[in-house]
Amino acid sequence: MSRKPDPSAATNVSILADIPVDVAIELGRRRMLLKELAALESDDIVELDQPMDRPLDLVVGGRVLARGELVMVGERVALRVTEVVGRGAEEA
Repeated sequence: MSRKPDPSAATNVSILADIPVDVAIELGRRRMLLKELAALESDDIVELDQPMDRPLDLVVGGRVLARGELVMVGERVALRVTEVVGRGAEEA
């Protein structure tokens, strides 16, 4: 069954385009006990589950929208998007 394009869909998207959302770049995760967190001091290292050569996830609303690599832009850290995760990829 094929759907006909909804002409109002473009209007709906343009209405949503100006809504601000929080974007997170996920470096990795680690499960820790509260007593381990309480014992952290300056210069302690918390190892994450993510290998250095794996792309980082760009997450919005708990969903991965893209992946990429860390880059420097002047004095700041940024994400260069190398892959946009499409709807079909998430549902598969």
